[in-house]
Amino acid sequence: MQMIRKVVAAGMAALVVLTGAPATAQTPPPAQPPIQAPVQAALQPLDRARVEAFVDGAVSQAILRDHIAGVSVAVVDRSGVVLAKAYGQAGANPTRPAGPDTLFRVGSISKTPVWIAVMQLVEQGMISLDDPINDHLPPDLKIPDEGFREPIRIRHLMTHSAGFEDSVLGGFFVRDAAHLTNLETYLRTHRVHRVREPGTLAVYSNYGAALAGAMVAHVTGQRWEDYVERHVLRPLGMAEATYREPYSVAQANAANLAAPIPAAALARLSSGFDVKAGALEPQAFEYIGNVAPAGGLSASARDMAAYLQALLDPARLQAAGVLKATSFATLREPLFANTPEMGSWRHGFMDFSVIRGRPAFGHGGDLIYQHATLEIYPDAGIGIFVAVNTPTGIPLRDHLPQALLAAFAGPASPPPPRAADAKAEAAKVAGAYRSLRRPAFRTERAVLSLIGAGEVKAMPNGDIIVPRGDHTARFYPIGHGVFADVASPARIAFHEVGGRMLQFDPYSAGPAERIGFFQGAIWLSALAVLALFTAIWGMVMGVRRLFRRREPGRAAALALDGLCAAWLIAFGFVGAGMAALGDQNSAVFAYPGTLLPVGLWALLAAALATPLAALAAIFPLRPHDWSAWRWSRQGAAFVVFATFAVTLQVWGLLGYSGW
Repeated sequence: MQMIRKVVAAGMAALVVLTGAPATAQTPPPAQPPIQAPVQAALQPLDRARVEAFVDGAVSQAILRDHIAGVSVAVVDRSGVVLAKAYGQAGANPTRPAGPDTLFRVGSISKTPVWIAVMQLVEQGMISLDDPINDHLPPDLKIPDEGFREPIRIRHLMTHSAGFEDSVLGGFFVRDAAHLTNLETYLRTHRVHRVREPGTLAVYSNYGAALAGAMVAHVTGQRWEDYVERHVLRPLGMAEATYREPYSVAQANAANLAAPIPAAALARLSSGFDVKAGALEPQAFEYIGNVAPAGGLSASARDMAAYLQALLDPARLQAAGVLKATSFATLREPLFANTPEMGSWRHGFMDFSVIRGRPAFGHGGDLIYQHATLEIYPDAGIGIFVAVNTPTGIPLRDHLPQALLAAFAGPASPPPPRAADAKAEAAKVAGAYRSLRRPAFRTERAVLSLIGAGEVKAMPNGDIIVPRGDHTARFYPIGHGVFADVASPARIAFHEVGGRMLQFDPYSAGPAERIGFFQGAIWLSALAVLALFTAIWGMVMGVRRLFRRREPGRAAALALDGLCAAWLIAFGFVGAGMAALGDQNSAVFAYPGTLLPVGLWALLAAALATPLAALAAIFPLRPHDWSAWRWSRQGAAFVVFATFAVTLQVWGLLGYSGW
């Protein structure tokens, strides 16, 4: 089971943009005091030399310490660009350094121009945020109701509350441009299912954002890549920023793709890197043009400095003819939150106030190898962009904005006091949790359910330990189900909704539900190990049996031998299939491969053979001279295999299903 976890660990990291009770909670808890801006002097322009020296030092140390290939940083204030600079290398050749015009992949920050484009259509009277999305989609992309009463409306896409399941495997990321499809084709052939009523819970959805981009394209009659360049990026002074990717004109024509990235921009495009054995290794391009509006943007520090200025000062948006200042004011307004203590979706922009301890909004972005953050602090009058082209740079991406603010905008809000009943609060929320951002169908649901789960542990002093990807974070209770990070201003919350305990993140993007032991990965893994050893034991006994001329109940024993062989073959194919996918990053592109589906079908065959072998041993082949001990051993083996088969069926691992 550990191998299955590796298939999508990187994919989840790539698609989860740092990811609380919903509006339907039975008893909403008292809201926590809002985040207040730190007390500071009247806004003054930042000292450019001091900011540059600060960033130079922090980035240089991180590059050496964490083996980061390249970093791109932009800082602005209300007076203009304070810093637009890049560090390290952009390509395999060290002589190609990263510079202020180097294009980094910014992941889900790509979604923010989508919402600006949507508001442009609202301004023009072409759509309304309350319109059902099906009113503005081409026929092939209209979303079936699937038994839900309420239609999905445009505002639901902006708050990730449309009620879609999630999907990351089977074509979302592409390593070979020959496998790319255009946006509309991908959305049609990879249509996710609706799993909850719209407007009840925000669960981050790349599909929903890509669908919004397709809606803009359909309403305007322009490809997304063309529309966003003409109406958002270029007017704002983002001279090279693009959603286009590197493929040939012939490939574009064959698959009806947008025109490829221009040669001049391609020459400035940063590679993604991985660190193996302490050495940097450039990686193949991460194609995401299938869902370009959700994550396909590449932009330089200069591009993002221009974008930050426009987001910090809406008058710039209006002067550029992109969006009226009043429309952008609406765009910045809170629209939906899973719980009042956590951040609200601001018409597609994330609320960073809870994690930064001061009013802020923006968006994060993650691909497999490149990661970025875009953060706007309106009260402080500062905008910050940080991008890295190596996964080991994620800590720098996460911590540099906070360090900059502490140094130049004053400390964040003071930490809240610990709740009086800390131990009781911690004990109430302890347990295993599984992310609600997961598929509901296809084999992918089992794979993502495995890695989307984690244990919240209560400590003796009332703190809790919460899993965060490949590390953990420590939180202490501050009351009413809310917990504060001991090392940062971040908070999370736990509330019972509809009889189940839910964990809510600071962004209203990735809620998780508490699950029982028999729903968790520990139970599945333990059963898998037990079934494997049972099959090995059965085969060892079967081999020994070959050297015996006489044995009571030989025919019945052979039925068990054959069943053990069937399970071992299935285990072998699954293991070989996982090994063939390579490391966890490669697996995201290669899933499912050839052998893994064969292994899952072999598991189904072994599961079906289990009751047949048991019935054969009990009835037509029933040995009358077996001892009670022999019957108990054979019966225990059948029980193990049957229990494992039922568990695999519940998880969706009997047979393969995909796109």
